[in-house]
Amino acid sequence: MKKILKKFNRILKQAKTAKKAYFKAVREKAGFLGAEIKRSFNLGKMSVRQSRMAVLAFGIIFAGYATAVQRHYYDELVKDIPAPKTLEEVRKENLENKIRELVKGTPIEIMAPYIAEKDKKTAAFLVGIARKESNWGKRKPVLNGQDCFNYWGYRGIRENMGSGGHTCFDSPQEAVSIVGRRVEEIIERNDVESAKNMIVWKCGSSCAAHNPESVDKWIRDVDMYAGKILN
Repeated sequence: MKKILKKFNRILKQAKTAKKAYFKAVREKAGFLGAEIKRSFNLGKMSVRQSRMAVLAFGIIFAGYATAVQRHYYDELVKDIPAPKTLEEVRKENLENKIRELVKGTPIEIMAPYIAEKDKKTAAFLVGIARKESNWGKRKPVLNGQDCFNYWGYRGIRENMGSGGHTCFDSPQEAVSIVGRRVEEIIERNDVESAKNMIVWKCGSSCAAHNPESVDKWIRDVDMYAGKILN
Protein backbone atom coordinates (compact mmCIF):
# COMPACT_ATOMS: atom_id res chain seq x y z
CA MET A 1 0.00 0.00 0.00
CA LYS A 2 2.88 2.38 0.82
CA LYS A 3 4.44 1.72 -2.60
CA ILE A 4 1.13 2.50 -4.34
CA LEU A 5 0.69 5.78 -2.41
CA LYS A 6 4.29 6.77 -3.10
CA LYS A 7 3.84 6.14 -6.81
CA PHE A 8 0.52 8.01 -6.84
CA ASN A 9 2.11 11.06 -5.17
CA ARG A 10 4.95 10.96 -7.67
CA ILE A 11 2.47 10.93 -10.57
CA LEU A 12 0.55 13.88 -9.05
CA LYS A 13 3.77 15.85 -8.74
CA GLN A 14 4.64 15.07 -12.36
CA ALA A 15 1.15 16.14 -13.42
CA LYS A 16 1.46 19.49 -11.64
CA THR A 17 4.86 20.13 -13.22
CA ALA A 18 3.57 19.14 -16.65
CA LYS A 19 0.53 21.41 -16.24
CA LYS A 20 2.68 24.47 -15.41
CA ALA A 21 5.02 23.78 -18.29
CA TYR A 22 2.10 23.32 -20.68
CA PHE A 23 0.42 26.64 -19.87
CA LYS A 24 3.75 28.46 -19.92
CA ALA A 25 4.43 27.10 -23.39
CA VAL A 26 0.94 28.06 -24.55
CA ARG A 27 1.35 31.64 -23.23
CA GLU A 28 4.73 32.01 -24.89
CA LYS A 29 3.43 30.66 -28.20
CA ALA A 30 0.34 32.85 -28.07
CA GLY A 31 2.49 35.95 -27.47
CA PHE A 32 4.81 34.98 -30.31
CA LEU A 33 1.94 34.41 -32.75
CA GLY A 34 0.30 37.69 -31.76
CA ALA A 35 3.51 39.59 -32.42
CA GLU A 36 3.95 37.84 -35.76
CA ILE A 37 0.45 38.77 -36.86
CA LYS A 38 1.01 42.39 -35.92
CA ARG A 39 4.25 42.45 -37.87
CA SER A 40 2.78 40.67 -40.89
CA PHE A 41 -0.54 42.45 -41.17
CA ASN A 42 -1.70 46.01 -40.84
CA LEU A 43 -4.97 45.22 -39.17
CA GLY A 44 -6.18 48.81 -39.59
CA LYS A 45 -6.03 48.54 -43.39
CA MET A 46 -7.46 45.01 -43.65
CA SER A 47 -11.00 44.39 -44.80
CA VAL A 48 -13.46 42.64 -42.51
CA ARG A 49 -13.08 39.47 -44.57
CA GLN A 50 -9.28 39.59 -44.34
CA SER A 51 -9.44 40.20 -40.58
CA ARG A 52 -11.70 37.20 -40.08
CA MET A 53 -9.39 35.00 -42.16
CA ALA A 54 -6.39 36.13 -40.11
CA VAL A 55 -8.19 35.39 -36.83
CA LEU A 56 -9.31 32.00 -38.15
CA ALA A 57 -5.75 31.13 -39.21
CA PHE A 58 -4.46 32.16 -35.81
CA GLY A 59 -7.11 30.04 -34.08
CA ILE A 60 -6.27 26.96 -36.17
CA ILE A 61 -2.54 27.32 -35.52
CA PHE A 62 -3.08 27.92 -31.81
CA ALA A 63 -5.48 24.95 -31.43
CA GLY A 64 -3.13 22.60 -33.26
CA TYR A 65 -0.18 23.69 -31.18
CA ALA A 66 -2.10 23.43 -27.92
CA THR A 67 -3.26 19.90 -28.80
CA ALA A 68 0.29 18.83 -29.63
CA VAL A 69 1.67 20.27 -26.39
CA GLN A 70 -1.09 18.67 -24.36
CA ARG A 71 -0.47 15.30 -26.01
CA HIS A 72 3.25 15.57 -25.37
CA TYR A 73 2.85 16.18 -21.63
CA TYR A 74 0.16 13.51 -21.36
CA ASP A 75 2.50 10.96 -22.96
CA GLU A 76 5.29 12.00 -20.60
CA LEU A 77 2.97 11.61 -17.63
CA VAL A 78 1.66 8.13 -18.42
CA LYS A 79 4.72 6.50 -19.98
CA ASP A 80 5.91 5.05 -16.64
CA ILE A 81 2.49 3.79 -15.55
CA PRO A 82 2.40 -0.01 -16.06
CA ALA A 83 -0.35 -1.57 -18.15
CA PRO A 84 -3.17 -3.10 -16.08
CA LYS A 85 -2.72 -6.80 -15.33
CA THR A 86 -5.00 -9.41 -16.86
CA LEU A 87 -7.13 -11.62 -14.63
CA GLU A 88 -4.85 -14.55 -15.42
CA GLU A 89 -1.76 -12.56 -14.40
CA VAL A 90 -3.44 -11.59 -11.13
CA ARG A 91 -4.43 -15.22 -10.51
CA LYS A 92 -0.86 -16.44 -11.04
CA GLU A 93 0.60 -13.68 -8.89
CA ASN A 94 -1.78 -14.42 -6.00
CA LEU A 95 -1.16 -18.16 -6.24
CA GLU A 96 2.61 -17.70 -6.38
CA ASN A 97 2.54 -15.44 -3.32
CA LYS A 98 0.49 -18.03 -1.41
CA ILE A 99 2.93 -20.80 -2.34
CA ARG A 100 5.98 -18.70 -1.43
CA GLU A 101 4.50 -17.83 1.94
CA LEU A 102 3.96 -21.51 2.73
CA VAL A 103 7.32 -22.89 1.51
CA LYS A 104 9.55 -19.92 2.34
CA GLY A 105 13.17 -20.86 2.98
CA THR A 106 12.93 -24.36 1.49
CA PRO A 107 14.46 -25.58 -1.80
CA ILE A 108 11.09 -25.76 -3.53
CA GLU A 109 10.60 -22.01 -3.18
CA ILE A 110 12.49 -21.44 -6.45
CA MET A 111 9.78 -23.47 -8.17
CA ALA A 112 6.92 -21.25 -6.97
CA PRO A 113 6.58 -19.28 -10.27
CA TYR A 114 6.37 -22.51 -12.28
CA ILE A 115 3.95 -24.22 -9.91
CA ALA A 116 1.73 -21.10 -10.02
CA GLU A 117 1.38 -21.52 -13.78
CA LYS A 118 -0.67 -24.67 -13.11
CA ASP A 119 -4.33 -24.59 -12.14
CA LYS A 120 -4.96 -24.26 -8.42
CA LYS A 121 -5.74 -27.92 -7.70
CA THR A 122 -2.64 -29.20 -9.52
CA ALA A 123 -0.50 -26.58 -7.77
CA ALA A 124 -1.96 -27.59 -4.40
CA PHE A 125 -1.12 -31.27 -4.83
CA LEU A 126 2.34 -30.47 -6.16
CA VAL A 127 2.94 -28.59 -2.92
CA GLY A 128 1.25 -31.20 -0.70
CA ILE A 129 3.01 -34.23 -2.19
CA ALA A 130 6.39 -32.46 -2.14
CA ARG A 131 5.91 -31.70 1.55
CA LYS A 132 5.25 -35.36 2.34
CA GLU A 133 7.86 -36.92 0.04
CA SER A 134 10.84 -34.60 0.58
CA ASN A 135 9.94 -31.94 3.13
CA TRP A 136 9.84 -29.47 0.21
CA GLY A 137 13.23 -30.50 -1.12
CA LYS A 138 15.19 -30.83 2.11
CA ARG A 139 15.48 -34.57 1.40
CA LYS A 140 16.12 -35.12 -2.28
CA PRO A 141 17.69 -37.51 -4.79
CA VAL A 142 21.02 -36.45 -6.27
CA LEU A 143 23.19 -37.43 -9.21
CA ASN A 144 26.94 -36.97 -8.91
CA GLY A 145 26.29 -34.80 -5.90
CA GLN A 146 23.93 -32.49 -7.82
CA ASP A 147 20.28 -31.80 -6.97
CA CYS A 148 17.92 -33.74 -9.25
CA PHE A 149 15.10 -31.21 -8.58
CA ASN A 150 12.83 -34.16 -7.84
CA TYR A 151 10.95 -33.34 -4.64
CA TRP A 152 7.98 -35.69 -5.24
CA GLY A 153 9.53 -39.17 -5.28
CA TYR A 154 8.85 -39.33 -9.02
CA ARG A 155 10.30 -42.44 -10.74
CA GLY A 156 9.72 -41.89 -14.45
CA ILE A 157 12.47 -43.59 -16.47
CA ARG A 158 14.91 -41.18 -18.09
CA GLU A 159 18.52 -41.19 -19.21
CA ASN A 160 19.58 -39.52 -15.95
CA MET A 161 18.40 -41.33 -12.83
CA GLY A 162 19.37 -40.21 -9.35
CA SER A 163 19.77 -41.86 -5.97
CA GLY A 164 17.06 -44.29 -4.92
CA GLY A 165 16.00 -44.86 -8.50
CA HIS A 166 14.41 -41.42 -8.76
CA THR A 167 14.20 -39.30 -11.88
CA CYS A 168 16.68 -36.47 -12.38
CA PHE A 169 15.57 -33.26 -14.08
CA ASP A 170 17.73 -30.65 -15.79
CA SER A 171 16.06 -27.67 -14.14
CA PRO A 172 13.34 -26.71 -11.63
CA GLN A 173 11.10 -25.62 -14.50
CA GLU A 174 11.42 -28.98 -16.26
CA ALA A 175 10.72 -30.79 -13.00
CA VAL A 176 7.47 -28.91 -12.42
CA SER A 177 6.44 -29.34 -16.05
CA ILE A 178 6.87 -33.13 -16.12
CA VAL A 179 5.69 -33.95 -12.59
CA GLY A 180 2.85 -31.43 -12.91
CA ARG A 181 1.65 -33.15 -16.07
CA ARG A 182 1.54 -36.48 -14.22
CA VAL A 183 -0.41 -34.94 -11.34
CA GLU A 184 -2.87 -33.43 -13.83
CA GLU A 185 -3.41 -36.83 -15.45
CA ILE A 186 -4.24 -38.44 -12.10
CA ILE A 187 -6.59 -35.59 -11.15
CA GLU A 188 -8.48 -35.89 -14.43
CA ARG A 189 -8.62 -39.69 -14.42
CA ASN A 190 -9.70 -40.10 -10.79
CA ASP A 191 -11.76 -36.93 -10.44
CA VAL A 192 -9.55 -36.08 -7.47
CA GLU A 193 -11.06 -34.20 -4.53
CA SER A 194 -8.72 -35.55 -1.85
CA ALA A 195 -5.29 -37.12 -1.54
CA LYS A 196 -7.21 -40.38 -1.05
CA ASN A 197 -7.92 -40.28 -4.79
CA MET A 198 -4.19 -39.83 -5.45
CA ILE A 199 -2.93 -42.73 -3.32
CA VAL A 200 -1.55 -44.31 -6.50
CA TRP A 201 1.31 -41.83 -6.06
CA LYS A 202 2.35 -43.62 -2.87
CA CYS A 203 1.22 -47.19 -3.48
CA GLY A 204 1.26 -47.71 -7.22
CA SER A 205 -1.41 -50.08 -8.44
CA SER A 206 -2.20 -51.42 -4.94
CA CYS A 207 -1.71 -50.46 -1.29
CA ALA A 208 -2.03 -54.07 -0.12
CA ALA A 209 1.67 -54.34 0.71
CA HIS A 210 1.75 -51.02 2.55
CA ASN A 211 1.13 -50.36 6.22
CA PRO A 212 -2.47 -49.04 6.47
CA GLU A 213 -1.42 -46.46 9.07
CA SER A 214 1.31 -45.19 6.73
CA VAL A 215 -1.20 -44.92 3.91
CA ASP A 216 -3.68 -43.02 6.08
CA LYS A 217 -0.98 -40.66 7.30
CA TRP A 218 0.18 -39.97 3.73
CA ILE A 219 -3.38 -39.01 2.80
CA ARG A 220 -3.84 -36.78 5.87
CA ASP A 221 -0.52 -34.99 5.46
CA VAL A 222 -0.88 -34.35 1.72
CA ASP A 223 -4.44 -33.12 2.22
CA MET A 224 -3.35 -30.80 5.04
CA TYR A 225 -0.71 -29.00 2.98
CA ALA A 226 -2.66 -29.07 -0.28
CA GLY A 227 -5.55 -27.54 1.65
CA LYS A 228 -3.40 -24.57 2.62
CA ILE A 229 -3.25 -23.69 -1.08
CA LEU A 230 -6.80 -24.63 -1.98
CA ASN A 231 -8.49 -22.76 0.90
